[in-house]
Amino acid sequence: MVGGANLRKAREANVSRAGESACFYSDFNNNNNNKNKDASLATPPLIAGEEVKEIIFGSLLGDAKIELPPRGLNARFGFTQSLDKKEYFLSVLNSLGEICSGKYREMSYLDKRTGKTYANLNFWSKSLPMLNEFYFSFYSDLDFSNVHSKGKKKVKIVPLDLSFLTPLALAHWIMQDGARGTSKGLYLCTDSFTYVEVNRLSLYLINKYDIKCSIHKAGKNYRIYILVQSLETIKFIILPLHSEGFDI
Repeated sequence: MVGGANLRKAREANVSRAGESACFYSDFNNNNNNKNKDASLATPPLIAGEEVKEIIFGSLLGDAKIELPPRGLNARFGFTQSLDKKEYFLSVLNSLGEICSGKYREMSYLDKRTGKTYANLNFWSKSLPMLNEFYFSFYSDLDFSNVHSKGKKKVKIVPLDLSFLTPLALAHWIMQDGARGTSKGLYLCTDSFTYVEVNRLSLYLINKYDIKCSIHKAGKNYRIYILVQSLETIKFIILPLHSEGFDI
């Protein structure tokens, strides 16, 4: 999560933490055990349901990522959560069963900055044509030719079209990036986006859902702060999803 070129580089550095190692693989959906890993190559292109697209959209505003290999034809969706959010992690994996094999990985890594070992959970979707649209909407080239590195790198951006920011997408975004503030309001940690992007998200929440919010500076980054009086509005919006583990 970053706002500005230097912080974007810091975000990339945070991803490549030293000492990372896989502990084990698990299969969340036993019915998928005997599926050919390359079966998707022989089947027609997947047309995912709206719910799947909304979860992907909300998660890409949050902790998820999409990658398209240099020589690959199709993108894949990746999702990581800390071990203490395993119940939520598995609910996302289950909800995205149309595009995932059901397998996930538990990893531990040593954070050299703190000297502590942490554990997280991760899964990748299948590489699918329907994910390419999300990839090109959420990622843009960042030109480093005049900085320290050569060429261009991909950086996550906020799409111009926010129509997929539905109540379901909002619920997942809050679950991943939400943090309670000292004033009892709710922060959305939009650190990886520019001020212009954060402002556009904020205005969308105001105009679409009548959520009262403002933008707060967090170091060199920007975060959306949802005022405490709008928390009831948020709860009402995502109330139908509460049974799936959503809470604020």
